[in-house]
Amino acid sequence: MPQVTCDSGNDLFAPWVGIDGYGSQTVEQTGVQVDCSSGAPVLSAWYEMYPADPVYWNDPVSVGDSLTGSVTTDGSGAYTLTLTDNTAGWTEQTQQRLDAQDVSAEAVIESPSGSYPSFDQLDFSGVTVNGQSFDAFSPQAIDSGQYTETPLNGGSFSLVPASGAAAASGHPAGTRPGTVRY
Repeated sequence: MPQVTCDSGNDLFAPWVGIDGYGSQTVEQTGVQVDCSSGAPVLSAWYEMYPADPVYWNDPVSVGDSLTGSVTTDGSGAYTLTLTDNTAGWTEQTQQRLDAQDVSAEAVIESPSGSYPSFDQLDFSGVTVNGQSFDAFSPQAIDSGQYTETPLNGGSFSLVPASGAAAASGHPAGTRPGTVRY
């Protein structure tokens, strides 16, 4: 988790991994979030079987923590969602059911409020799909305008401030679309 600066009380963002979300009406996901509604960043861990609301775990998440998340399915509506804080030493896992489409695999930062706090870099590393490096599937990167992704290499990439990418992406500088997907 990167150090973040709250620019407004609306700032909220969540890095997550999951299945679905792009081209479907469901999302099976787990990750962490930074919420600035109190005026200071509050970090928390969660999972969501959208369209149901997120469920928050009580485990502590701190700036600098390294987290590992996975979402797996048996292909028949059963999902296992696991989130581990490698730094703090905790793991949460839940088994859930959902009639979902399983049309995409994603590693995402998302802001449901459309307003991101500021951060320098967020790293995803070792992302796999069906046991293979994310790269093997030639995923489509989707820029946000405010943040952009570094090249995907061995299932790893970073999200960094766009510095000029806003004009190239077609988003005016300073706009904050809701989702960045790789």
